[in-house]
Amino acid sequence: MSRSVRLGWLVLLPVLAAAAVGCNQSSVSTSGAKVSVPQPVSLTLPKRIGIHPFTGIRVFDESGGIKGVDVRIQAFDASGDSTKAFGDFRFELYAFRPNSLDPRGLRLETWEVSVADPKVNALHWDSITRAYKFKLQWEQPIPVGQHYVLAAVFSSAFTERLMEQRVFVAGQ
Repeated sequence: MSRSVRLGWLVLLPVLAAAAVGCNQSSVSTSGAKVSVPQPVSLTLPKRIGIHPFTGIRVFDESGGIKGVDVRIQAFDASGDSTKAFGDFRFELYAFRPNSLDPRGLRLETWEVSVADPKVNALHWDSITRAYKFKLQWEQPIPVGQHYVLAAVFSSAFTERLMEQRVFVAGQ
């Protein structure tokens, strides 16, 4: 092997190694560690979540038997635009505690929904409201006019953990 070919390989090897590391940055980490996403792609990832005003207590079947929380949640990118979110949502329903800095009282129920898989993500996505919709079943009686606090947490290998909570009134 000639000297110029050996020198070419010595120059090319660090470049190939750097490219391999760069390729690993775009894959999902199975260890739970955060994955570095390059600019400008990182600007399209969720930076905050918001509980949509359509969220509320609902009856899910015609007989009035199954009740629950119909959650609509939006993810917003760095520009404040609605975007898709691939990861896990955790929803917690709390009794409302009036006249308190933290309105969350007793935790009543918890639900976890993963939208990391593209097919599952598409099932929950509503392109009209540009929000995710989840029908979270809850078998407890729900008195109309009762205040509740819904807390949502979004976790992903691509973003920081995002949280939001909202007080709402059953039947409104």
